[in-house]
Amino acid sequence: MSTETSYEPTTFLETGDDAGAGMNRTIVVAMPDGMPTGSGVRSAGKAVSRAATGKREIEDLVGGVNINPYISSELDVSSELEFPLERIDKKYAVLTAFAQGGTATVSIARDMNLRRLVAIKSLKMDSKEIAQLWSSFVAEAKVTAQLDHPGIIPIYDLFRDDENGIHLVMKLVNGRTLREYLRNIIMNYRVRGIDAFDEDLLLRKRLEIFLRVCDTISYAHHCHVIHRDLKPENIMIGKYMEVFVMDWGLGRILAEDGTPELVKGLSGTPRYFAPEVLRHEPLDFRSDIFTLGLILQEVVTLQPAVDGKDDKECMENIRNGVISPVEHLYHRKIDKSLLAIIQKAIAYDLQERYQTVDDLSEDLRRYMAGLAVSAKPESLWSRIMRSIFG
Repeated sequence: MSTETSYEPTTFLETGDDAGAGMNRTIVVAMPDGMPTGSGVRSAGKAVSRAATGKREIEDLVGGVNINPYISSELDVSSELEFPLERIDKKYAVLTAFAQGGTATVSIARDMNLRRLVAIKSLKMDSKEIAQLWSSFVAEAKVTAQLDHPGIIPIYDLFRDDENGIHLVMKLVNGRTLREYLRNIIMNYRVRGIDAFDEDLLLRKRLEIFLRVCDTISYAHHCHVIHRDLKPENIMIGKYMEVFVMDWGLGRILAEDGTPELVKGLSGTPRYFAPEVLRHEPLDFRSDIFTLGLILQEVVTLQPAVDGKDDKECMENIRNGVISPVEHLYHRKIDKSLLAIIQKAIAYDLQERYQTVDDLSEDLRRYMAGLAVSAKPESLWSRIMRSIFG
């Protein structure tokens, strides 16, 4: 499948465990210096005003140990390590490999002291770009380890082996990706018919999963980190409905004031790019919000938000603002407020888009509670009826 574009890229790498597995793989294309870019993007302005309720929220913090003096305002994203790595075979016994990617292998292992099962991501040492991959591998491990949130898989440590290989040890999640979760729903609807299931209840469950993703990305943005490779394949749902955002390898640190940054090259997954990324304009947190909007549309409709016979056509459609209509795969009616939320999240113009992830998730929570949303202001008659009937 072709990924050639008119930019004449100097580097093309497939990354992630789904490399080569279809159009939802991550691509990294480095651009030559001096490449012309778009007109630039203004800094994210004030958050969208919340729907007026006439009541205030109580903002309270849970008490605990004050760790603020030990937290750096800037994440360490370098590939430098202060101390030599220990050998992995002194602490972990590898049981079996369960995933193979273009550049890495993921295995199940056992901690020989604590007896817990862990996942080990091992960099393949036979790659031609080993020096670049090594740096990216270490940087990803350090960024992920410093992002301390329930929606981000804990990193335990880095190790080496006798052949100078490098291994990342992390929490083992027993579950499936959001992509697999959606495919299972579609398969059941196709085999047994959608009327055999409570799609309204299942939609609410999918929206709750999506809100967990929003909470995680909101935290990352608070830490000035933009993910840049959000997609259903990078969202993991655990056996007990834990939700994790995976693969922070393309994460980027932005300035504390959220000033848009010009990033050379093209990194991400073709079907989930934001248009400003493809226009080679400075990007900020709103690029993640656009991708979240594409995922939300897929969660609601059970079909991709962007069509295209190959990667190049998908990217051209996004660049030109050609997004598939928000229509359910099995022709179920989509509420107008939910439709408005999706359309605002994937607005082509940055200023018309949700300005923060919190604005998006608050609107979605209000929709799920039967309240008015900022994406679809209520008419006077609607407000009167809602005040009467609740």
